[in-house]
Amino acid sequence: MPRLHANSARFSARLLLAVAFLLGLASSAWSSSAPPSGANSEFPYVELSPSFVTNYDGGGRLRYLKVDVSVRTARPGDEVLRHHMPSVRSRLVELFSGQLEENLTSTEGKEKLRQDALTLIREAIDLVEGEGSENILDLFFTSYVIQQ
Repeated sequence: MPRLHANSARFSARLLLAVAFLLGLASSAWSSSAPPSGANSEFPYVELSPSFVTNYDGGGRLRYLKVDVSVRTARPGDEVLRHHMPSVRSRLVELFSGQLEENLTSTEGKEKLRQDALTLIREAIDLVEGEGSENILDLFFTSYVIQQ
């Protein structure tokens, strides 16, 4: 009978360790979903995914532009932007595909394109919502690749 008691005690100890281990994993998963300390959730970034891939500069050779775009908003601009994403993406594709090669390769041209894209998004939001463009704060190219 003592042998049965020892096996039962080992089983209980192992079960207790397994439960503690699983609780530790669960608590680390819960804490990792919280925003990092110092994160400012009042100004979220909205990634306009998937990447924009388009041809440009209607010359004889096919040339491609691939751009990843993120937009910094003030709440509730992030929800408005997400709601009107098809319209915004369509306008940005038109903007990107209408570029000339010299505008895409120079630093000044890239900055102008960034500003034009930001203005275009603000105008698109105002067009469909009547207001709200003040919640679209900035636009960033997080990836920018051209194939000449």
